[in-house]
Order: sequence, then structure tokens, then C-alpha cells
Amino acid sequence: MKPDLGAPKRYFPIKNLYRVASLVAFFCLLGCSVVVFLEGLSVTYPAYQKHGPVMIEDLLTVPGLVAIGLFLAGLAAGFWAFLNWNKGVVVYEHGFAVHDRKGSQPWRWEEIVSLTGAVTRPLSNGISTNARHVFTLINRQKQQLVLNDVIYRVEELALLIQDATTPSLYDQARQQFNAGQQLVFGPVVISKAGMEVSRKTYPWDEVRQVSIRRGILRVSKKDGNWLSGASAPVSIIPNLNVLLNIINQVVGLKTG
Repeated sequence: MKPDLGAPKRYFPIKNLYRVASLVAFFCLLGCSVVVFLEGLSVTYPAYQKHGPVMIEDLLTVPGLVAIGLFLAGLAAGFWAFLNWNKGVVVYEHGFAVHDRKGSQPWRWEEIVSLTGAVTRPLSNGISTNARHVFTLINRQKQQLVLNDVIYRVEELALLIQDATTPSLYDQARQQFNAGQQLVFGPVVISKAGMEVSRKTYPWDEVRQVSIRRGILRVSKKDGNWLSGASAPVSIIPNLNVLLNIINQVVGLKTG
């Protein structure tokens, strides 16, 4: 029985570009496989007539393997197009669901335990081009879901998921922190004693600020500059928003 996620609120479909590109790749790759194989035959057949069957292996093996590779790649592209043609993510009141030809995969807000986001901005001639987004979710059953730029406005979708899951994740983390437990956020570990970043430990009274600059979480010490602290890429820190809120609101240390 599928869980009731409530009324639908937003829909994020797959981008048309990926639909069309996968379909074009399907026909192009299959066509290229036929052309390569026929070209190999056109070279092999005269040699076969002149020198016998020994020429088949010598002249047709490579074109045949290339043709098979192109054919399989074309089938993969076609299968991807078939499977994802109607793919999309629907956001509901109590969660979201990923829909495709295989069915619907529901994710309730309270079942999500981890959200990690990686955003890269490639440079072209020193100018930042279109950002690339990869968001990874994990639920209580240890299932993993990756959302990327195949989905239209995936960054907006990830923000909706973050806003819906942060309150409960923060409340749970706050209670665990106040109870004296360690909280692990990938390479960052915090407790009442202090924080550990990339295996470097700092008591809270030695930390001046925790900040994020260009996708890097940085720790500065009170008795030194930024280089005296530690750092870790935010792309591998799950529930980053929860971590910063705990440091800011519970520990009382400025983050920015």
C-alpha cells in the first residue's frame, strides 16, 4: 500500500532536451552501427572472393565489434528514452514522489535522513557557465535517490525538500547534541566538546567562525587566520543547513 502524501503542490518534469537527445542518440547510434557493418562488409567481401574465408576474421572483426558496440549503445539510449520519457517529480504536502514508466517511488518528509548537494560552476575563459547540480537523498531504509539536472529546476526542487525536512532533522539533532551525543555530518563531527573537521579537532572556545566560501566550509581559529583552521567541501557534508543551524543557534557561534 502506497503512503498518502496528501495533495500535490508542484511538478518538476524531466527536461525536454534530454528526451529529444536520447531519442536522437538512439537513431543515430543504430544508424551508425549499420553503416559501419556495411562498410566492413564492402571491404571484406571482395577480399573473401579473392583470398578465401581467412579474410573475414582479418577484415570484419574490428568493424563488427564497433558495430555491435554502437548498436548496444543505441539500445541503451532508446531504453533510457522509453523509461524516462514521462519521468517527473511531484511534490506533495507530506513528501514527494518520482514517477516514471516503472511506477511511482514515494518519499515522505519524515523518512528522509540525509540530503547532500553538490553544485559545480565550470569556468569558460574565466567566466562561470551553467551550474551543474547533483543532490543525493537517503531515507531510513538506506535507499538512495540522486536528483540532477535531468530534472527541470532541480535546484528549486532540492530547496523545497530541504525546507520541508530541516525542521524535524534540526529538532532531532538539537536534542542529541544537548544530550551529549556526537553528531556526524560526513567529514564534520560536532559535540559539546567542540568540532572535528577533516580529522582536525577544535574546542569551541578556540573557534572564531565557521564560514562557507566558494563551496568550502572553513573554520578559523581565534588565535590565527583562516589558514590556521580546517576545511571541507560542502558537497560531501550531508544536512549542511542543519549543521550550520546547530552551530549558530545551539552552540552560539557565528556562521556565515
